Amino acid sequence: MKKFFIIGTDTDCGKTYVTCQLIDYLKSRHHRVLGIKPLASGCVELNGVLVSEDARQLELHNDVSYPESLFLRLKNPVSPHIAAKEDGLHLSVKSIQETCQPFESQDLDYLLIEGAGGLMVPLNAEETWIDFLQANKIPVILVVGMRLGCLNHALLTEAVLNSENIQCVGWVANCIDPDMLALSENVMTLQHRMSFPLLATVPFGSNLQGTKINI
Repeated sequence: MKKFFIIGTDTDCGKTYVTCQLIDYLKSRHHRVLGIKPLASGCVELNGVLVSEDARQLELHNDVSYPESLFLRLKNPVSPHIAAKEDGLHLSVKSIQETCQPFESQDLDYLLIEGAGGLMVPLNAEETWIDFLQANKIPVILVVGMRLGCLNHALLTEAVLNSENIQCVGWVANCIDPDMLALSENVMTLQHRMSFPLLATVPFGSNLQGTKINI
């Protein structure tokens, strides 16, 4: 099994959308693939269970579904370390590892694990996603939400990944702003400046079909 952690340059950069597109792309190549979101805040309570809208989107693209109770779900739409404290939950690298573990033993070609927020989002008073990635040695796919400010966000994220010796197999340019000025120039700037390869560009409202992605 190949495992990848989907991280974004910031919140609302389209991690879930890109993860769904990756699931569809890999399935179209006859691979067995599953996408999960082990941790989510801003969940809605339905029939006494906290439900993540992002996870529901992943479920529409997965071949199997799992109950939300298997995952870490937090109510308030704030940083996970704050939401967990408000919900009386001790969130940690270990608890996220334990949430992911059952899926790592399945008969899959690919397991895509979507994070929550950006790379430096706190999980508790000491740990961030960096600690999770270092503990698990999972390669990263970086989603860059193409909008004003993305160059700074992308290059800062790359600098941290490199400084922490976290492997990144490449980045996806997710065109979330249909009116972004100088879109192609921004993509070209990141291609020139980033050490990670561009895996794919996702036009606004489009998908990855017809793109060759080597992961």
